[in-house]
Amino acid sequence: MKADKRPAIDAAMAAAMANGSAQTRIWLFYGQDEAGAKSAADRLTAALIGGDPMARTDFTSAELKDDPSRLAAEAAAISMFGGNRTIRVDQVSEAPGSNIRAAVEALLQAPEAGNPVILSGGDIKATSALVKMIGGSDLGAALRFWQPNARDAAQLAQELCAAAGLQPDRAVQQAMAQMIVANRAIAEREIEKFALYLDASADDPKALNEDVMDLLGAAFSEGDFSALTMAVAGGNPDAAAREHARLLHDGKVSVAQLRAVQRRFSQLVSLARGTAAGQSAEAVIEAEGRRIFWKEKAALTRELKLWNARDAETALGRLSEAEVKFKSSGTADGDLLTADIFLTLARRAQARGRRI
Repeated sequence: MKADKRPAIDAAMAAAMANGSAQTRIWLFYGQDEAGAKSAADRLTAALIGGDPMARTDFTSAELKDDPSRLAAEAAAISMFGGNRTIRVDQVSEAPGSNIRAAVEALLQAPEAGNPVILSGGDIKATSALVKMIGGSDLGAALRFWQPNARDAAQLAQELCAAAGLQPDRAVQQAMAQMIVANRAIAEREIEKFALYLDASADDPKALNEDVMDLLGAAFSEGDFSALTMAVAGGNPDAAAREHARLLHDGKVSVAQLRAVQRRFSQLVSLARGTAAGQSAEAVIEAEGRRIFWKEKAALTRELKLWNARDAETALGRLSEAEVKFKSSGTADGDLLTADIFLTLARRAQARGRRI
């Protein structure tokens, strides 16, 4: 089964959530909207495991690369605790040597496989062998997620806010829609932050206006983090390391630093799409000037030459993963992880700058 329209995707997922995975052995969530695909994969995974973390088994692409037959073996394995498990593999790609197609082929050809498999990936081509293999099988479902346009983003903003118990005014809804177009993952985290601050829930909704957004934004103002964000996105590893250490000393925890750098790359994604459409970096920034302080324009102009939209989106994904890992590790390990991702991104920008 293949689907790339929201009604068909929603119907397929609703059926799976209602009666388990049914006859579907493997699900592939992919497309331009990587955050949307991952969010849908998360929802299906949560529904299938029914709140039991022991019912979920995660594999990395590297593990399947070394042993592609393992996916089919795990899908057919009987849980020692009874009942089915759900197997999850994120960041799936068809990079040379990944062996993901071999793993999927073995799963589809296996005589039985009681444990459903959920794959999530990025902008895999719909014409790829992997999509054709899964989507063309009666045992598979390939669900493609498009980057939301302005209209879809506005509707999605309303739905996400409603689910979190927020009642945004028109200005806030428009701002959230713009954030979703730039990066849905960040938008979802911001909505969670607003709901937590307002103590909102679906059963007890609260109004969300620009005053609340400004208030919370002040706690993570770019002023404190501007030197860090410019060092990371601008390709200065030494300055990035110094700023990370300085901010820690000043009481700015690593997770706040990660979010500040995420906001910078979210801004770069949005602006880089304009340069991809043929406009100069200066013209794109000038068009957005009402939301950009004049002191940042020079830095952003240079950064847009170092990061195209795709690379900036990849960086955002890495930063999001780092935040998740930070929350699951100790503070010391999280600080080291944060320093590592900042240095990695700064070095990537530095290397790109040397080639310009």
